[in-house]
Amino acid sequence: MRVTSNSYSENLITQLHTLARRQISLQNQIATGQRVQNASDDPFAAQQVLQLRDDAAANTQYQKNIQTHQEYADATHGLMRNLQKVLDRSQEIATMVDDLDSAEDLKSYATEIDQLLKHAVQVANAQHRGDYLLGGTRTDAPPFSVVTDATGKVTSVSFGGNTNVPESEIGQGNLVSSRIPGENSTGNGVRGLVADTRSGADIFAHLIALRDQLQSGDVAAIATTRDQLRADEENLLFHIADNGALQSRLEASLNTAKDEKLSLESQISNRTDVDLPATIGRLNQEQTTYQAALQSAGSLLDLGLLPFLR
Repeated sequence: MRVTSNSYSENLITQLHTLARRQISLQNQIATGQRVQNASDDPFAAQQVLQLRDDAAANTQYQKNIQTHQEYADATHGLMRNLQKVLDRSQEIATMVDDLDSAEDLKSYATEIDQLLKHAVQVANAQHRGDYLLGGTRTDAPPFSVVTDATGKVTSVSFGGNTNVPESEIGQGNLVSSRIPGENSTGNGVRGLVADTRSGADIFAHLIALRDQLQSGDVAAIATTRDQLRADEENLLFHIADNGALQSRLEASLNTAKDEKLSLESQISNRTDVDLPATIGRLNQEQTTYQAALQSAGSLLDLGLLPFLR
């Protein structure tokens, strides 16, 4: 088979172009630090990297969700501690009054309970990031509203939220909520914080009853209300403990998510990052090969043809 001069020159030009492309590719890898810049560079590695990046993006969202839950859990914990102070003082008053107290003393206590009641409503209508904490999924309006008489005394408190709680993932398939409904009279789902039929809790109703009993001097009835306030406190302590457990879980989940993120980034790096010393060595080899090809061509072709090929 005879090889023509034209065939040789065409092959030489193709080989030189191939060597030049390899040098450019290696130079880009060195400049960017990335071994895989296009899927065609390493299809299998590129597919793995795409999946790992999806996992990393999900991990980032999990961390954001966890941090949001931590914020709401912390805000709710503060709310519950404030309600606990109200209950502590109310129970203290309910415990220390007796038949020896004067009518004036009892009315003075009634006035204090009325102020504690109003403060409790204010606390229960607390917000975080513009969302009402105890309204369930209805976060755009105060969950509790009061009815007052002509003298401004609170006669009843009604709940306008719902018993649903917003959830989000803190890990694949792991849904949690950092919210608590203010009231739950359904007997199902998350227990209400202020009022719940299963626990017998109804803070506002019991404070109103205690205030009215003190106002009228009905000391005998206060014993029953005192037991009801104890049920309120037990329900509140249940939620405080549950909140603490949730915060511990969120902290552990956040640490796990951070570790997983580092692992994912390391796996992506292992598949895409360039081995700089090895790549520089390969570039030097390609440059040497390119120069050798030019010199070889110069020894075989006419000197007048070589400049044209270059």
